[in-house]
Amino acid sequence: MANEIISASFQTEVEALAESIVYLPEGEHEIHATVNGKPAKRKVKVDESILASFTNDLQARQSRNVRPFAGFDHKAGPASFIPKEFRYETGVGLVLDIEWTQAGKSAIEGKDYSYFSPNFLLANGTPAGLPTHGEIGSLVNEPAFEAMEKIAASYNETNMDIKPLIDLGLVAEDVDPEKAMEIAKLEIEAMKSKIAEIEAGYMTKEADAVQAAANHATELETVVASRDALASEVETLKASLAEIEDKAADSVIEEAVKAGRIAPQDDKAKSFWKAQIKADKSNLEILNAIPAKPVNGETVLAGKADEGTKQTELKGLALVEASFKAQNQSH
Repeated sequence: MANEIISASFQTEVEALAESIVYLPEGEHEIHATVNGKPAKRKVKVDESILASFTNDLQARQSRNVRPFAGFDHKAGPASFIPKEFRYETGVGLVLDIEWTQAGKSAIEGKDYSYFSPNFLLANGTPAGLPTHGEIGSLVNEPAFEAMEKIAASYNETNMDIKPLIDLGLVAEDVDPEKAMEIAKLEIEAMKSKIAEIEAGYMTKEADAVQAAANHATELETVVASRDALASEVETLKASLAEIEDKAADSVIEEAVKAGRIAPQDDKAKSFWKAQIKADKSNLEILNAIPAKPVNGETVLAGKADEGTKQTELKGLALVEASFKAQNQSH
């Protein structure tokens, strides 16, 4: 599913002139939103991993001439408050420290508005940061999504896409996703053991050949031929392993592009990161530390939800970091 701008999804009750608000509540939620003018449902997962992208996006907007702000009813008009800083509270969610404007103070003190509704980017079910322009949310008076349900507060690793592992032939298509990485690790270990075994056999055969050469020249030719065959098999297996690592690196780069960490047209960045990851698997952690950014955003407008709308399935961001770590640990 393409990245989307979600408006009026979560509805958080605002305490009287509090210095902070819950921007996104912790857990996995089913929300109702208006997408391109039509009601729709989305599943959204909120955990501590989203803090970095929201912090970076807010700082980027604060550095520009036009300050970020919250409004009223997701409409053009005065600001209700000015955002200061994001933080994450375990058991609560993504919290935003704010500074109320005069209009916002009056609206809250006069009880004209009671709820806050954020605007945020959504990428495959995970909040991915703030829109680059416009309000970051609004005070609203009537909750548009009263049927919002909290499903779970934990991250499920089985959401990971294991297709790259299937394509590499490391796991079967019907494998349990929770066991896929462990199976892939065992397959790679088996390949490495096979290479070591063949290399050990090669060395043994070569030593035997030297001893046999002193007595039997004909036998020496046979042993040398066997040695060459073993050496060829070693190179073949090494090339196969190198191809697997190369494809795994390509998969990581592809996922980084999908997540917005690398621009789709930036071939130099792709080549650079691929080389870095192949040279040292720990560089994958550096790449994954780059905040995800929305790509090809789909505008989502504010509005009430329709209970009869179709639910879109949650898809986790595809990763193969574990397979790289498994290889690194085995060295």
